[in-house]
Amino acid sequence: MKFQVYNPVKQNCDCVIRTFMKLLDKTYVSVKEELISLASNLGYESYQEQEVFEKYFEKNGFTKIEEDPAIVNDLSFDSGSYGILCARGDDYHLFPVIDHTAYDKNDRFWTMDVVSLYRLEK
Repeated sequence: MKFQVYNPVKQNCDCVIRTFMKLLDKTYVSVKEELISLASNLGYESYQEQEVFEKYFEKNGFTKIEEDPAIVNDLSFDSGSYGILCARGDDYHLFPVIDHTAYDKNDRFWTMDVVSLYRLEK
């Protein structure tokens, strides 16, 4: 997997919004509004809850993949579009991978533990 810097907006754009902007080719405003609405409909105060963004993945054609425990650097998968939720202790992070390229504002994720992997179904 390669890495490419991706930080598309000047606003304080968190990893959840940045991930969906890249994977879905949507604007900051549309992703944020859709996530806030979904969180509210599901009874959550924040779209950063895993249950909320997992539902958003599902609504946009992604499936959660069961993976053996690994660190991000050890992942190997087919071409396509993926969302990767990883963690180091209490520090959680979500980022997109498209055709073996990880997109994020920095590459701090390589040694983080994989929590969940989401794949866009064709």
